[in-house]
Amino acid sequence: MAADYHMHLERGPWALEWLGRFVETARARGLSEIGFSEHPHRFREWRTLYPANVPAWVDKENTQHLDSYLRLIEEARGAGLPVRCGVEWDFFPGCEAQLERAIRAHPWDYAIGSVHWLPPEEPGGPWWDFDNLSRAGEWAGRDVLDAYRRYFRILTQAAQSRLFDFIGHADVIKVCGHRPAEDVSDLYESAASAFASSGVCVEINTAGWRKPVGEIYPAPRFLQACRRAGVPVLINSDAHIPEDVGRDFDRAAAYAGGMGYTEVATFASRTRRMVPLA
Repeated sequence: MAADYHMHLERGPWALEWLGRFVETARARGLSEIGFSEHPHRFREWRTLYPANVPAWVDKENTQHLDSYLRLIEEARGAGLPVRCGVEWDFFPGCEAQLERAIRAHPWDYAIGSVHWLPPEEPGGPWWDFDNLSRAGEWAGRDVLDAYRRYFRILTQAAQSRLFDFIGHADVIKVCGHRPAEDVSDLYESAASAFASSGVCVEINTAGWRKPVGEIYPAPRFLQACRRAGVPVLINSDAHIPEDVGRDFDRAAAYAGGMGYTEVATFASRTRRMVPLA
């Protein structure tokens, strides 16, 4: 069984025809099921999950209602499409209680925990959307090692919250191609240990091959650390367009197998089941 649980409908309409194109690509690539995982910032009901001092684009995209998303998924299921439903939750330290209420309010198939934001470096300053390629210039003059250490600190907190079923693109801090000159193996080991002790999976996300960094998430040394710690994996595409569904999965499966993985996780009603690596 092959599945792809990380994809977004945001570049098209809330319509069964658009969703169906993702399903068609999945079937053509031999996937048994797919899952959608919209970003919370899109929905008016969840604007309060984000700090007030995030960039203005968050409010510009905060236009949808959650019911529209849920109804579309139900319509797809009613049409017999093999669709799972989740959310890619943004983790902000200190907001765990509010986030937990939002997660528990609906019967998701899985919950993805991701870190897309770093806190202000000065009081009252804006949160930094470090992986926003349209704002990549904001990396100029930054201390790259410090950014990595802050990112991995929050990533560890996200895992330790035990709110999520798997961690999304676990080293997305590298997406723009910025890497510290120093060895960061300690960050990988610490994060892998937190994943293992929290019982969370880590996703092998093929989108990294399509980004400026040109490297899959997580990086080889990071995935090796996860393997040594006994962290389960699954493979996802992070597709935002139908053509990317299941993209590079053969390559990703070879990558996982080369690290010693023989199984991947699947999810339904937030229950994990391990199946053989295709």
